Amino acid sequence: MGRVLDKYPLEIVEVVLEVTVPVQTRRLMGAVLKARFSRFPASLSEAQKVAQTDSPAATDEMRSSRLDRAAAGVRSLLATAENVHTWSHACLEHLIRKSMELRPSTLIKKGTACTTTINNKTGSMEAQIGRIRREEFEKAESCKDYLPQYTGPPSWAEEQRMIKAFWRLQFFLELQDAGNKGRLGTCWPGQEVDVLSKSSPDGFYDVPKPYYNFEREQTLTACDFFGAVTSGSITLVEAVHDNAYRLPTIRWIEGTVPRCFCAEPPSFGFNEDIFYQGPENLDRMPMSYLFHHAMSTTDGWLDGCPLTLVFPFQCWRKYGFAIWDDKRMADLGMRDPRGRSIMKKYISYSFRWFSILTEEDLRDVR
Repeated sequence: MGRVLDKYPLEIVEVVLEVTVPVQTRRLMGAVLKARFSRFPASLSEAQKVAQTDSPAATDEMRSSRLDRAAAGVRSLLATAENVHTWSHACLEHLIRKSMELRPSTLIKKGTACTTTINNKTGSMEAQIGRIRREEFEKAESCKDYLPQYTGPPSWAEEQRMIKAFWRLQFFLELQDAGNKGRLGTCWPGQEVDVLSKSSPDGFYDVPKPYYNFEREQTLTACDFFGAVTSGSITLVEAVHDNAYRLPTIRWIEGTVPRCFCAEPPSFGFNEDIFYQGPENLDRMPMSYLFHHAMSTTDGWLDGCPLTLVFPFQCWRKYGFAIWDDKRMADLGMRDPRGRSIMKKYISYSFRWFSILTEEDLRDVR
């Protein structure tokens, strides 16, 4: 098998990626492979959108390389893919455990906000309404009675979202490494190389329209876990070696039992995918992010929708909310399990989201 791979590396990787890897992840993997052959996006802005932009396959630009160099490149990509896969499943395992520790409360009756709140506090009308809702929730009568239901290992959509997020992180780190080693200087203006060298994944993957920032939140979910592992605050896995400009190789701690099998892409009949778990929903905004946007928007996206809370999504990112499909969100008690509409019982479910905020979360947005 090794000799076959060495003889037909480009043909094999083309077919395998085409039939097994979703298109955005495939583009990111191709961009990483191109970078290792010093084939970079034409500009910083093009690099930031590489997952959304169709471009010639990485193998097209490797045809002129020697066969042994092409085979070595493909082998390095396979090793990276295995490492990304391990990072992804370790992160999913951590997020599942953390989300199962949640004990959300059920709203019985809203409290009464101070009548002077809207008159005595400065800021936009939206922010003032958000503060009123918060006071109503803080003084509400509630019951901490919901026990999250465990629904098993990650679904295909959750797994693929997480894998894509780690490939986005991998691409950023490799691109930054190329810039710091002077390999980008021949094709990028010096100013863009400097901007890249000072960037973080947070800024690199930021987009002008907040409505589309769900992919940034997914990437930052991976970044948060990466930082926690390399700093030693998460001990589920350990970094074998720390390479500042690539994901370090990691391994499971002895005694840990990972659930690292790959889910199969689901198949649904017409109108059966009520929890948006099918392949066509992979690159779309998760309903959890859409619900957050609806309950905390300040840009008039939902006319007539009363604002409930104005909290940044990062307060819930640590529980995997940027990754989870609707089935898991329902089992965690964070959305109605019977309805497709994100606005069904939105006050009750907004309170559920509010009830799991920590004292630190609440203090940071006062």
